[in-house]
Amino acid sequence: MRAWLLVLLLLLSPALAQTLVEVTAVAAIQSSLVSGVRFPSGSFRAGKGSEAIIARIPDAARFNLEVYAARGIASRLHDAFVMQLMTSFASAGYLQEGWPQTQQVGGETRTRYDFRDDSGRAALLFIVRKGDELVFVVGRQR
Repeated sequence: MRAWLLVLLLLLSPALAQTLVEVTAVAAIQSSLVSGVRFPSGSFRAGKGSEAIIARIPDAARFNLEVYAARGIASRLHDAFVMQLMTSFASAGYLQEGWPQTQQVGGETRTRYDFRDDSGRAALLFIVRKGDELVFVVGRQR
């Protein structure tokens, strides 16, 4: 009987550890979502040239915008960056409106995702990809 109890305890310990990890992960995600959208690791705030990127957005004045960039190897993770940002928007209560709008202009690809929350407040994810550079702009309606 003791052997059976020991086996049962050993089988349940990974499940308990996983549950603890899940609870910790959920708490960490919730605490980060209160402040807004989480950015992919490896990204950094773009200072120089931000105005030129923002000028590519026709209704930029409607949003409080922040520009982030990834270069080199990190820029090759384009799909992972986009997926993480879209998941963060959804977790923060912003749902995607319509389909993404993609344009090819002067050798760069521009993609725009529009989001809206329950209260009708808009948010924006604007991505510019050119060669080995990836720039993404995130903003919420003012």
